[in-house]
Amino acid sequence: MSSMPDFSSFQQGARRFEAAMSGIPDRVPVCAQMHEFAMKEIGAKPLEFYTTPEMLVNGTLEVQEKYGIDVPVLDYDVYNIEAEAIGQEIIFSDDHMPDVDRTKPLIRDRGDLKKIRTPDFDTEGRFACVIEMNRLFRKLIGGQTEVTLRFCAPFSLAANIRGIEQLITDIYTDPNFVRSLLDRVVEDLLAPWILRLKKEFPNATSISGDDATGSLPIVNMDILRKWIVPYVLRLKEICGPEIYVPNWVGEHLLKNPGEMLDLKRQVCPGFVEGQDPDVEKLGPELYKDYAEKHDVPLILGVGAGFLALSSPEQVDQRVKHYVEIGGKNGRFALYLCNLGATTPPANVRAAIEAVQNFGTYS
Repeated sequence: MSSMPDFSSFQQGARRFEAAMSGIPDRVPVCAQMHEFAMKEIGAKPLEFYTTPEMLVNGTLEVQEKYGIDVPVLDYDVYNIEAEAIGQEIIFSDDHMPDVDRTKPLIRDRGDLKKIRTPDFDTEGRFACVIEMNRLFRKLIGGQTEVTLRFCAPFSLAANIRGIEQLITDIYTDPNFVRSLLDRVVEDLLAPWILRLKKEFPNATSISGDDATGSLPIVNMDILRKWIVPYVLRLKEICGPEIYVPNWVGEHLLKNPGEMLDLKRQVCPGFVEGQDPDVEKLGPELYKDYAEKHDVPLILGVGAGFLALSSPEQVDQRVKHYVEIGGKNGRFALYLCNLGATTPPANVRAAIEAVQNFGTYS
């Protein structure tokens, strides 16, 4: 960058979010996962965008500021970082975020478990790139604002290097193999990486694991209880209380959604998060009642598919509903889920305007 831009205005939004998590702020804060949307907005190609810290960080902050997002969020293709560094092939497309090559899983048999090791975080994969992204992000937003560190949660990482169908089959046909796989993922790869991140950013109080594969109906409740929750808790024991996993979905498929919310609270005790289509189908009231019953803040996520395919009027009405229910008595934030390259900018504006119109506290 020829000059260092100033994004210190995000400090106000960060303070708004902090106030919202503990009580009643001036207005409901909005955060968003929007790295792919930002890439499209600035006209970048995936290979360059996801490997150039200055482009990704500056572009993301510019777009977040442009659309009025409150909370500065650093996001990228989190699911690929650890897998790529140990040899999993990654596909970079021309238009979308990169993804693992699901036709070529790294772990094909027990002998391949030795491939799961502790990399050199300074030279292998994009670890150094991620560290630089975090350094630059903190520098640009200024002040004492901390940024959430991110990693791929154990089960999703295992699924990406083994293949989700084969991993689920292994759980029922060769559970000892799965234990060895997850033990190595946690102890040899994720824990050393997270501890390195903590060394680089000692003030970080929020270290979030992305774990979309740990959702219903990809898995069932038995797998969640026996194979997903324990390894998150184990990682937390090794690396510290800052570790949490917030993003499982699928509770609307259960007769008792509270069973899954209880599991979520085990791995994310600081708040409860609900996302579409769960919130749409169950209603925001269920989540607000659960959050108040357990005395935790609530974050509701407006779905990526809905934001991509709906009209601005529909977005306005859904955001209004979530904000009016979720925002009652404070301790609430709104989350725009995974804004992609095909998300209409008008829908992002409609969501932000709805929060500004209906989410202000008197």
